[in-house]
Order: sequence, then structure tokens, then C-alpha cells
Amino acid sequence: MFIYIYSNYNQGEKNMKIYFDKRLATDAQYDNLIKKYKEVDFISDPLRAKEAEVIVPLKPNLVRDINLVEYPNLKWIQYFSAGFDDVNINHIKEHGVMFSNAQDVYSKAIAEDVITKIMYFNRSVGHYVDAMSKKIWKAATFHQELTNSTVLIMGVGSIGRELAKRLKAFEMKIIGYRKTNKPEKNFDKIVTTNEDLNDAIKIADYVVLALPLNDETLYMFDKSKLDLMKSDALLINVARGKVVKQDDLYDALLNKRIRGAGLDVFDPEPLPQDNKLWDLDNVFITPHNASSSNLMMQNLFNMIAYNLDLYIRGETVINRIV
Repeated sequence: MFIYIYSNYNQGEKNMKIYFDKRLATDAQYDNLIKKYKEVDFISDPLRAKEAEVIVPLKPNLVRDINLVEYPNLKWIQYFSAGFDDVNINHIKEHGVMFSNAQDVYSKAIAEDVITKIMYFNRSVGHYVDAMSKKIWKAATFHQELTNSTVLIMGVGSIGRELAKRLKAFEMKIIGYRKTNKPEKNFDKIVTTNEDLNDAIKIADYVVLALPLNDETLYMFDKSKLDLMKSDALLINVARGKVVKQDDLYDALLNKRIRGAGLDVFDPEPLPQDNKLWDLDNVFITPHNASSSNLMMQNLFNMIAYNLDLYIRGETVINRIV
């Protein structure tokens, strides 16, 4: 739902203060903001953030540990991340402060990362990297095609939609899981109940977790779900580490009850060096950077600049959570 926002901004009068972390922009981009909105006082000193009507941080602790009693002028927080499970949304809501995230900014890169993780296993990339390092000419036993296989995407948000769009080109059957049963482009089927989800897990060749972390999804993918997976299926997690019961996943991988797992998120993070997941040969681990790309910061700035413009003009901001 979009809600119209009315700010205190008046042309010709410098009465709005916006805290903006300069690391979110190039020097030229930041200077352009200042020139475009001459009546706005842009603050880049975090020690002065408490004066602001709007805060646009890059440091998560500024929002994670925020005490809004100390921010008497604050009306809106524009977060830099799509995920906000580390933010006390109830505290923000209770104080009547708006909060928006960076939905859609990272979706394309994360979708590509999921495909990378699938291909790592399907095309025996680990085998060939090892063989190349040893200068050995040795083919893997076989490679697995995506054609006619089934993927279950748990979470039909911006990441799930971008992933489905790409996987459709591989002629895959695509099942989505979410709360609402409305049709979705590029998805062959949407399931909403736990019973239907379990049935989908049983037939999926690939299970992709792209869910937000909340009370309902906390550790939802545990032994009971892992035991439903096909023995030759892959699990890919680009959601949050705590969506999966990590010890249960380790046990399933160790005993080869599933083919493998591509993991970008863990519980805890960073993944400790003595964690047993590192020792498995059927895991592809990346350090929570699936969203990383050459376009990431430009895309993030574009979204923030667009939203700031909407707010300053008293119009509807996008990606509002509360």
C-alpha cells in the first residue's frame, strides 16, 4: 500500500535537514543533490543525524540501535538494505516514523548468483578448478542440464521474480511459494499452504530460499523439510541464515541425503573457521555477498535519489515498510 507523505519542505526556505551518508554516493552525485535541493540542509556528519527529519544511513548500527526518543525531528528512515530483520520495526512504528528499504536494488544480482551456484554443481565447476590447478586433463562423469527440471522458489518477491524470469529461459518448471495465491508471470504454479509446500519440495530438483526472515520463517527449513527433498536435489539459500536449521542441513549434506547446497547466508555470520560446513565437498560457500555487482552502488543511489525527490516534493515514497 502506498501512502502519501507530506513534508515540511517549502521552496525558498531551508527548513528540512536530511542526514545522508556520503559513502552512498560519489562526490559528484552528492554535490548534485545539494545543488538540486538548495533549500535542504544535507548533513553528512553522523554526530548530527539526530537533528534530521530524514536519515539515509549506510552504517547499519545507526538504525539497528536507534532510540527514537533522541530523534525528535525524525519522520522517515531510508534503509540501504532490502532485508531489515535486524531493525526494530515495532519501535519505529510506535514512534510514527516511516521506514523504507532498498527492495529491487539487489534482485538482479542475487538472481544471477543463484544461477551461478546451481551451475557450480551442474557443470562440475569445483572438479575442473581442482583439475586445472593440478594441470590434469580429466572430464567429470556427467553434467546436469536444467531443461525440464523443476525449481521451487520460496519467496516470490523481487528476487524470486527476477530469478523466475531468468530460469524460464532454461525451460524449467517454476513453482513459487508465498502467502497469496494470485498468478505470477513466469511461474507455472504458486503454492501457499504448508501441505502444498511440502508436496512441492518433494518434486523439486532445486529449492531456492529467497524469503524474508521473520517469526514465521525462522528456522522453517529444518530436518522435516530437508527430509522431503529428493536425494539429487540442491538447496540454495540467499535469504537469511536463520531461515535454515544449519545443524540439520549439515547432517543432510554430510550423509548425502541431498546433492548439495549453495549458501550465501549463515547462522552466525561470519561463518566461523571451525564450522564443519567448510569441510564438506558438496557445499558452495560465499560470504553474504550475492548482491555484489559493478552496478550495485549506482542502482542503490538511483533508488535513494528517486525516493528523496518524492519525499521532498511531498509525494509517495516507494518501498515503504511502515
